[in-house]
Amino acid sequence: MQFLNPGFLWLSLLAIIPVALYLFRRKSKLVDVSTLVFFKTLAREHQESAWLRRLKKIVSLLLTLAMLLGAVFALSRLIIAPLSEKSYRTIIVLLDRSASMAATDGEGLDRLEVARDLVKARLESIPEDVGVALIGYDARPDVIQPRTLKRRELLSRLAEVTVRPVAGQTQTALDSALILARLETPALIWHVTDSGAETAVAVSPDGPKEEGAPDSTPTTPVGDEDALAKAEIKGLELPEGVELESVDVALPEPVNAGITAFQIRPVPLEHGRFEAFVQVALNASAPGPVKGKLDVFLGGLLVQPREVDLTPGGRFGMVLKLEGAEDQLLRLRLTVEGDCLATDDEVLEPLPHSRPIVAAWVRPEEEGNQFRPDPYTETALRAFIDDYAFEVLAIKPDQWAASKEDVDVVIFDDCVPEPWPDDLPVILLNPPGSAGPIRVVPTPAPVPHESVRVGNEQHPILFRVSSGRVSVAQTSVFDVTGSLEPLWIGNDEPLLAAGEVKGQRIVVMAFSPGRSDRLPLTASFPLLIGNSLLWCSEAAPGITEKLTESPTGRVVPAKGESVTWTHWQEGGLKKTTAPITGGLLELDRTGVWETDAGQRGAAHLLSRAETDLQPRDP
Repeated sequence: MQFLNPGFLWLSLLAIIPVALYLFRRKSKLVDVSTLVFFKTLAREHQESAWLRRLKKIVSLLLTLAMLLGAVFALSRLIIAPLSEKSYRTIIVLLDRSASMAATDGEGLDRLEVARDLVKARLESIPEDVGVALIGYDARPDVIQPRTLKRRELLSRLAEVTVRPVAGQTQTALDSALILARLETPALIWHVTDSGAETAVAVSPDGPKEEGAPDSTPTTPVGDEDALAKAEIKGLELPEGVELESVDVALPEPVNAGITAFQIRPVPLEHGRFEAFVQVALNASAPGPVKGKLDVFLGGLLVQPREVDLTPGGRFGMVLKLEGAEDQLLRLRLTVEGDCLATDDEVLEPLPHSRPIVAAWVRPEEEGNQFRPDPYTETALRAFIDDYAFEVLAIKPDQWAASKEDVDVVIFDDCVPEPWPDDLPVILLNPPGSAGPIRVVPTPAPVPHESVRVGNEQHPILFRVSSGRVSVAQTSVFDVTGSLEPLWIGNDEPLLAAGEVKGQRIVVMAFSPGRSDRLPLTASFPLLIGNSLLWCSEAAPGITEKLTESPTGRVVPAKGESVTWTHWQEGGLKKTTAPITGGLLELDRTGVWETDAGQRGAAHLLSRAETDLQPRDP
């Protein structure tokens, strides 16, 4: 038996009043009269023994006291079966608000609503003099309500808790709960979550027990949900006076498929074109295999409907070719019958900006003539420019140094730069002598090679190049230095090499296209020139926009005063604006964000742990 609100027990002192009235009641007086005829008549009509009259008075007193004490006990909230045999001074409500708590049942109730109702019901059996604190957590804990005796304030804060599309980190949340629990012991932590259960062990703060000593400490289950982040709680040690109880609000048989990995990336050697890698997964506790549909929208139009077959615990990855203009929004939508969690079914991200690659083509002028481009190299460059966003600047050797700040890659055709550009990727075509770190010796006469031997057929420069059908005229011999890798070899001498030397990408072509028999007029030469330009300019700054892509829950640096979020909601795009404080932006929602300073990024859930919903423990 326990009083939840013992502050009203002082009202029981009011019982003194009826007791005093009973003890000090008026008694009958003895009076002399001349005759008893009248009183004898009354006695015959109202015959009643003395003990019966006394009993009635006692019963009346007891009923009065019972009514008074009953009202006092009702105000003091008397319960016969208390929550625990121990008298706790503090209750810590550790409430999971991560993305998986948005999973709904057949009635449309999500796990957070069920958790709130369960916490309210449990608080009904907690005495009013027991302090209660509320901690909500996802990627990080948040003390929503410090320890308080005001239940109305606590319930108001509890009603304000909402699910955030963020993966949960249980370990840090439990550490925060233990800090609060140590302040007022004995304490009890309610871990309200939809995750599975691990083991928590209560230990004394004096240190571990001696080896071989019997362990009579009870164990209490505790939940964990982020196995990927290595936040498993195995053998969690609790300080003395602190207990931990897991309150499981998971669905009995959840079925959930979600997008667990996503990335937009440039297509190799295809500037301005992109592809997307997507991975979808089904939770391991699903009853059986399911069929899903992945719809790919670009610019609001359905461009690629895909069907996927998923098995419990299985994952399915795919690469999507994206044909769209920059800034168009890419939206992925996964649909599976019976799916109970919608948060991980949508991905929204814009195609990145990309600017043309600027290449400088440096070639010496002929005697007595102005700059005249090599017809074969010019044809190769024109064929490549027609398909890709390139700008080629034809520059004389004595003028290129003034223009190097505006280019991403430079081609030195039949000339050697002075000075050597250390900060630009370089393509040396038919070099007449040593250039920078590359030692080159010209041959007295062109050396024809009817065929070449390929050193690394998988190198990006040789992508789609038919090396077996070319013949070249070697015009120089060079040393392979640094990480230069021979790609074409003739008579044990490198004819074509590519690699990095002191952090600088360099391509060396020790042959003359115009003097080669089977090269300049074939499709392989434009491909070779184009692949070299694309490979050299891969690391050039600012060519392709680098979106700030991070999982939700992260805090990223942001420039500007405000940020505008774009997300998909209720069948359309919605925009919301929020201020930026301290130059940091918390990714607390999914969608695309852009600051007023022009910085852009995207945030997605992409959590295998949140997608892999676990069933309720039996």
